[in-house]
Amino acid sequence: METKKVASVTKRIVLGKNKPTPILRFLCWFTIIWDIAIGIYMGATGVIFMIRGENFSENSMLKDFTQNFCFTYAALHGVSFLAAILMYRLKRNGFILYSIVNIGMVVSTFIFVESLRADYVQIAFTLIMIGLFATQLKKLS
Repeated sequence: METKKVASVTKRIVLGKNKPTPILRFLCWFTIIWDIAIGIYMGATGVIFMIRGENFSENSMLKDFTQNFCFTYAALHGVSFLAAILMYRLKRNGFILYSIVNIGMVVSTFIFVESLRADYVQIAFTLIMIGLFATQLKKLS
């Protein structure tokens, strides 16, 4: 019973007391899960590069994935995770932070991965997610 109470208090502290609209809740949870998954993957890949000193040289598309790129991308996903939590808590600053960080992710990919041409899927996904969050901007304070 004590564990249940601690979990409830932790959830209220992290996610706040007020529940967002169902659409905003879905978008936030999708973003939180996505950011955790990609952040862990890129962080682990960076650690592997640090330990082994290797990269994806045999794959021409991924040969520019370096330790710096992996850690930068993982850190950006960490900030995007925090922005999603702020939006779940109905904070407008979360939307601004989310927009800046996700545009930064697209730009950083083009800076670090020189062999990459215009990745329209990543650009489209980023713009769609920012647009979906923008539709809920009136609910944020």
